[in-house]
Amino acid sequence: MYQIINKDVIYQFLGEDPDLIKPMLEMILNNSLPELEQLDELYENGDYESVRIKVHKAKSAMGYVGAQQTRQLLLEIEKGVKEVYPEKNAQLKSELEIVRQEVQQFISEI
Repeated sequence: MYQIINKDVIYQFLGEDPDLIKPMLEMILNNSLPELEQLDELYENGDYESVRIKVHKAKSAMGYVGAQQTRQLLLEIEKGVKEVYPEKNAQLKSELEIVRQEVQQFISEI
């Protein structure tokens, strides 16, 4: 049903109560994902440490929604921002858009 996120992992981490799950997922949509939209600008300004910090923080959010491939991609970028980010940027953006759509869909279904 979902290409990237895993609903079983969401329930494992966040429980079965929709009243608890929705705010956590909305926080990911409203905080974690928008922070990652800043990566291009930070990278272009040579602020590799800020890119690394934002990527590091986002790994947890991807873990909570079971987006393991995206979490792994963030880990790769974190380990070598200057070299890896340019080559993985398009893939990251694509995966994050899918994560956004799938989390929104999941919220609407619970």
